[in-house]
Amino acid sequence: MNSYDYIIIGNSAAGIGCVEGIRKMDATGSIAIISYEDIHAYSRCMITHYISGHIDEKKMYFRKENFYTERNTTPYLGRRAKKIIRSSKIVRLDNGEELHYKKLLLATGAEPAPYDVTGNSLDGVYFLRTAADSEAVMNDVVKGGKAVILGGGLVGMKAADALNERGMDVTIAIASSQLLSQTMDRYGADIIKNAVESNGIHVLTNSPVKCILGDDHVTGVEFESGQTIPADLVILAKGVRPSTILAKTCGIDVDYGILVDEFMKTSDNDIYAAGDVAEALDLIRGGKVVHAIWPNALEQGRIAGMNMAGAQIAYQGGIGMNSAEFFGVAAISMGLCRSRDEEGLEVLICKDEEKGTYRKIVLQDNVIVGAVCIGNVECAGVFNGLILNRTDISSIKDLLLEDDFDYAKLVGAGLG
Repeated sequence: MNSYDYIIIGNSAAGIGCVEGIRKMDATGSIAIISYEDIHAYSRCMITHYISGHIDEKKMYFRKENFYTERNTTPYLGRRAKKIIRSSKIVRLDNGEELHYKKLLLATGAEPAPYDVTGNSLDGVYFLRTAADSEAVMNDVVKGGKAVILGGGLVGMKAADALNERGMDVTIAIASSQLLSQTMDRYGADIIKNAVESNGIHVLTNSPVKCILGDDHVTGVEFESGQTIPADLVILAKGVRPSTILAKTCGIDVDYGILVDEFMKTSDNDIYAAGDVAEALDLIRGGKVVHAIWPNALEQGRIAGMNMAGAQIAYQGGIGMNSAEFFGVAAISMGLCRSRDEEGLEVLICKDEEKGTYRKIVLQDNVIVGAVCIGNVECAGVFNGLILNRTDISSIKDLLLEDDFDYAKLVGAGLG
């Protein structure tokens, strides 16, 4: 049996961040990293760019190809962790091999939320989470064919953009009344919807699915309204949920995600969790939340790794943040920015319909707790910093909506 000082289950942002965190504290301890995907560490954010043809596989890698050897880390790629035996500190792999650990990180990420409708397993119906998923989609792309995206979140929107670029006739269908309902307010979502539709993508709102049609291969989608549209390819993009099965079966405390303390430690003192699977401190709300976004995962993994190697560094908390560009319209949202989050809070808004720009700042007791920037997004980094630092902005409140608001104005006000 191979034994390691540190074992990491997961080879994406949190897992790689953990390797780097460990090596900050421990230059020689043995590390193994396990992933069911047989591919070098890559960015899931890039798979739609891969589908569109803008990049090849290696352009998805977010660390150099010699990353593992440089950091004396043993990769077990194409191997799935099937069971954790806490009493003997063993991880059992799908081929029966057992690995012993001293400290373990669960960076198992998230998995697609189920889409329970008839026809969801037909050929030509895909989730879009992994590099293998993107390969399968690419093999089914037919120029001039019809694609239906069921879901209007970031994954669905980016998939629609990529398939549109590949020459498919694309429809986005959502059960809710707006696109990006989990990350954007209505006005911002409508700006993006206009940009999407002006580039030939159809958007159906308030359209819950009844079933996906076809015998062996998908032929269409039928909605509860009775409307039917043809489809050669369907992507299920309802969102993701934390992949907690390993934690649950070994008895670690799990709520929606794996519960961790401020040091990213689980209810087992030798097991940590980070990334899209971890339910960690939310900087704004104060409770524990799963923030399934890349920067948080990387930071949580780094802190977990340092603490696994003997540090005592507290995670200060994260916020929800999403950034994307749709047909030339840049959009960033962060913190509490949906309409249903704003009750009892102060909201500042500036919009220019002619320029297609929109800015919204959400305040609680003169501290920014949320923001939306569309069109002009140069100031988004400054707003993010003000949120993370819990800065009192009462002295610059009248400047926040100005087009040229930037870090220099913070410095001028003595806040930089």
